[in-house]
Amino acid sequence: MSTEPVKPESAHLGDVVATVLLIIGSIGLAIGLFFGVFLWDTTGTHAIGFFLGVFVPPVLTVLGVIGGIVALVRRRLAFVYPLAGILLSLLSWWIAQSIATS
Repeated sequence: MSTEPVKPESAHLGDVVATVLLIIGSIGLAIGLFFGVFLWDTTGTHAIGFFLGVFVPPVLTVLGVIGGIVALVRRRLAFVYPLAGILLSLLSWWIAQSIATS
């Protein structure tokens, strides 16, 4: 028997809805950031900035999506994983832009 308190079904439903919306938003953001790199790195002289801007945000998004799905299956608080993926993707993209435009 589990000693964990049972969460109300409405709390879990809200988490599912928030997680699904954040997953959809994070995938759209990752696609936008991927193509956004080509707007500020037109010369291609900063390979590290280009690499960080192109590859890191989609990887972080995939990790956030996988973490959110696993947490949903285990009935844990799940919306924090895609939210963290979004925030870390934006941060890595901003750092990549700073490197590439310097």
